[in-house]
Amino acid sequence: MIAHRCPPGAAEPIRFEQPTKSFRGTEQTQELTVGRRRCTLTGVVAGFFRVGLPEACRRTFRWHLAYALLDAVAGGILLNAPMMALKRMGAPTWQLPLRELYSGLGMLLALYLGGWMATRRKLPFVVIPGITAGAFTLLMPATMGHSFWFLTLLGLSAMFEFITRPATTSVLRLNYPVEFRGRATGEVRKWTSLAFMASSLASAALLQQVSNWVEGGRCAPFWADAAVAGLLIAAGGLSMAGFACFSRIEVRERFEPGAAAREPWYEPVRHSWQILIGDARYRRYIASCFLDGFCAALYLPLIWAFLQRTLGYDYVGAAALMHVIPAFAAFCVTGWLGSWFDRTNPWFAWGWIRLAWGLDALILAVTPLVAQGVSPAIIVLPLAGRILRGVVQGGQFVMWWQIGVTHFAPPGSDTSRYMGIMAFLAGAVRLTASAAGIALTALKVQASDLLLFGGLGVIAVGVYSLFQALRERRDAHLATIVAFESQFTSDST
Repeated sequence: MIAHRCPPGAAEPIRFEQPTKSFRGTEQTQELTVGRRRCTLTGVVAGFFRVGLPEACRRTFRWHLAYALLDAVAGGILLNAPMMALKRMGAPTWQLPLRELYSGLGMLLALYLGGWMATRRKLPFVVIPGITAGAFTLLMPATMGHSFWFLTLLGLSAMFEFITRPATTSVLRLNYPVEFRGRATGEVRKWTSLAFMASSLASAALLQQVSNWVEGGRCAPFWADAAVAGLLIAAGGLSMAGFACFSRIEVRERFEPGAAAREPWYEPVRHSWQILIGDARYRRYIASCFLDGFCAALYLPLIWAFLQRTLGYDYVGAAALMHVIPAFAAFCVTGWLGSWFDRTNPWFAWGWIRLAWGLDALILAVTPLVAQGVSPAIIVLPLAGRILRGVVQGGQFVMWWQIGVTHFAPPGSDTSRYMGIMAFLAGAVRLTASAAGIALTALKVQASDLLLFGGLGVIAVGVYSLFQALRERRDAHLATIVAFESQFTSDST
């Protein structure tokens, strides 16, 4: 039942009464107060960030959004770092995958940490490594004369940021009801896409302008280095502020007294192994994610060099295609995608995400060839590919890092264990694909060939995902994440 009234000058709660099943199959009525709708301008503005969430979720949503926006602005600056290394330090192409390589090491650690944190408070596993990541970013200006160490610090910063992912997923699952989880995370990702886009464009424009002034003799080269250093310091500070905001979330978790102390040091690894052995559905899921991630990571670090050296784009053009255009497309659709994820099977969502992701790589791969006969193709084709990528970009993040594993992990302590396995998988992908990318680049394999091979691989995994979706839809308990969690008690922590 939905109550929906708003008389002049009044504000009334919008309430949803929905049946929820307990583990024994009995039904009970759960009333969720979604919010007070005010017929005023301030109510309209506030509505952008309420997205119809229950009252109990709003504090979580506010701090989650603040953290994500600050981190997105920092990320928009930092993802220009490879271009900084190329332009200001003359970094060789083989060094560009270093960020993926180092961040992969952090993801490998998440396998153990994901199990270790299962019976412990989650916030320290977000805040401590997050602040450490910001500190490494603040050190990057000191290495600007050496591209290897510059990109290594970028990788270490990414490594500690990725260590936070299992705990972040656990916090969001604990604090957001399953019926609204995709909506909340999708809405946050939508607005962070906009912040990321603005940050990427503004920082790239600043770097390009200062570079033009230096080349034109209007200012000394020192100012180009100063602009890079200033942006990096701002990124580090914003990242640390974001994790300080996340620390304000009140996590709804309960533990048995002394549970963490009783667990032997090797128990997290044993739990993870038991999950892999005992959950065939999850094995199929992580296998698909490994193949998808490997094929995509094989070419991803080389796109910067491909745009600059093969297609001839400058700071602003490369940043627009790499970040700004995909981020704007993500802003337009990710909020809707989040709500759709609450209503559909995750395999089905992954299928369409992977098809669009792979087509982007194929389009980029054929651009140099097509542009030889049709010169506008050098602009039109990359633009089309990047829009396709952007449409699913926010959804890919939400599915991989925030809600995808909740279709497989029982509610409670297993969430961080399943997510630890997922992070370990991502680390294995980055290490193997980055090493393969470095080796193939050293052997003079063209970036367009890697784009072609990787894109075809991602599309093949997308087709497999659609077949898995058809298979799971035959079971009512697996039709959606909501249906899966309805099998368990709402009291799980």
